[in-house]
Amino acid sequence: MGRKKKKYVEDHIFRIYPDYPLMVLDKIAWAKAGANDPLHFHYYLEIGYCYEGQGTIMSEGKEAAFSPGSISLVAPNLLHATRNENGVYTMWGYLFVDLEDFVKLFSFIDERMHLKLCRQLFYGIQILDERKHGQITSLLKQIFKAADEKKGTYKVQIMNMLCAFLFMLYDVLEHDHMAEEEAVSLPLLPAIDYIFDHYMEQIKVGELAAMCHFSESHFRKVFQKMKGLGPVDYINCIRVREACWRLQNTMEPIRIIGEKCGYLSISSFERNFKKRMGVLPAKWREERRLYRKKERGEYEIKKILVEEQK
Repeated sequence: MGRKKKKYVEDHIFRIYPDYPLMVLDKIAWAKAGANDPLHFHYYLEIGYCYEGQGTIMSEGKEAAFSPGSISLVAPNLLHATRNENGVYTMWGYLFVDLEDFVKLFSFIDERMHLKLCRQLFYGIQILDERKHGQITSLLKQIFKAADEKKGTYKVQIMNMLCAFLFMLYDVLEHDHMAEEEAVSLPLLPAIDYIFDHYMEQIKVGELAAMCHFSESHFRKVFQKMKGLGPVDYINCIRVREACWRLQNTMEPIRIIGEKCGYLSISSFERNFKKRMGVLPAKWREERRLYRKKERGEYEIKKILVEEQK
């Protein structure tokens, strides 16, 4: 009997600065995405536009179909992966938005609207069809164009267009049946918010259940149904995700990283990390550094080739 292949979470980490809480990636082609590709997190709201190809976006026990012209919304910190249909490549444009920092730049967004934008509106996975939402699609394409051309005060223009874009989405989703179907997970939000704010501390499932006014046994059942994994596994996913960022972007010792991510011992940290990432933290850090070095080299080569063709 063959050895069962482990699935693990790989966190795709970007850094977005508070004064410009946005990353734009356009015309990104993805080759075959198999059923065994790992799920991953983003710290930010992911907004995608599908130019070519079709398939599904998988997340926490659910899936949503996409095709050319689809606009996808993937909530921050959500396990997900794209599965291309029949192994055919797809082409996407992406916006990654740090909602928390974005809303701080606009004084007219009050606390109530802030809460809806950041906690109640953009969560789960949602797909919109450009044929039904032409104005939203047009604005999204204008953002891609401005980011590509980089003319004049393009960053200010993009931020203003993004503000209008998000409020258009708000109006659509606020009254759309998709938002109503996902509303069943809202009772878990106090616990989810607490996990993201306190993952570095020792968290008891009973306390999370009390925040949501559930018994512990009922909370575990609801959490498993809504999120696709139990609360303890979910906490460990968040901790490992944060550990990945520290391993990749700092020189902190592995023991210190484990402690900062909520693990009481290095053995517990290494056991949980390997369970989700397939290798020990030290090995993962080494592999990522080698990969990023190779990636930078390939980027420079591609950049030269593009410039030579112009």
